Amino acid sequence: MPIEQRGVDTIPEGERTSGPRDLVSILLGSNLCLGVIVFGWLPPSFGLDWWSSVGAVLAGTVVGVLFTAPLALVSLRTGTNLSTSSGAQFGVRGRLVGSVVGLLLALGYTALTVWIGGDVMVTVLGRLAGLPQGGISYGVIYGLLAAATVAGAVHGYRVLLAMSRVLAFGMTALLALGVIAYAPGFTAAALPETGGYLLGGFWPTWLLAAVVATVCVFAGHYYSTAQDAMTSFVLLLTAIGTPWAVITLIGFARCGGVYDADALQVFNRRARGGVYWYRSGWNVPATLSWAAGATVGVLAVSLPSYEGPLLALTGGVDCSFLLSGVVGGVAHALTAPGSPVEEPGAGEATAASRPIDSRPAS
Repeated sequence: MPIEQRGVDTIPEGERTSGPRDLVSILLGSNLCLGVIVFGWLPPSFGLDWWSSVGAVLAGTVVGVLFTAPLALVSLRTGTNLSTSSGAQFGVRGRLVGSVVGLLLALGYTALTVWIGGDVMVTVLGRLAGLPQGGISYGVIYGLLAAATVAGAVHGYRVLLAMSRVLAFGMTALLALGVIAYAPGFTAAALPETGGYLLGGFWPTWLLAAVVATVCVFAGHYYSTAQDAMTSFVLLLTAIGTPWAVITLIGFARCGGVYDADALQVFNRRARGGVYWYRSGWNVPATLSWAAGATVGVLAVSLPSYEGPLLALTGGVDCSFLLSGVVGGVAHALTAPGSPVEEPGAGEATAASRPIDSRPAS
């Protein structure tokens, strides 16, 4: 089983062999998981009935997809990951903003996967084989899951694609069996044990469920009794990561999807110059716009241990990622006009500064 050879470097055209079927396999296989089941439980737990829960989830998911789906077009044009691609907007050093946020999210999701998967495996093995549910059992299972996660990452895309194809069919069958198993107890009415609407009224509670659905598209969600630190971790990083994504999309629209793929690799080669060099590798207006949006996001976030002062303006509903995205995007649109690809004089003139159309051949 070969080890993944590509990291942040540009993937050659000849190695870009995946098609729509592979994309669907990755999306289904990675999203049909325990987190989805728990996420579906959240709206009813807020006091909403069946149809209101479905409506809130659909509305939030559509909003989230509208924000995130266009990001896939960026890497399609650059041939590298999204963090490196954002160097076109933030500078070849400024793209570290996206790298740090992405790394922290990846670490958080790894911990989340190990935690949820470990708890479920210990519980199931306890019922089926009498495995004692003590510290040693949890430690061993957590260790095995962590090792499997690392192995999948090291061996890379091909292994993940093969696993996703299996998971897509397996989890679909498992969820279908779950529907059959729980059908006798199904009710479309609100659950009486929730004690009414979580926020005291239908629309505030429905909006909360929709916002949670949108956040889940960005960053995933998990069981409400999870560690408060993990909840805070994901919501906070979503709030500060959204303006970065919005600024990246604005840059994509401005340059028409035409990037200098070679100039994006200047920092990775420990070189200098190129069309994305800006000021010492940083696009200062774009970075400040992200900082403004992230600050608003922090002031509007609702965490178990902290509530931002701007929550009073949103009725207590966490709209931090929406507000941060709007502020960051507007600030960037006003302070950083134009595209470096359209202005080849920007930055220091080097061999890397010649823009090329890196879109895959049709």
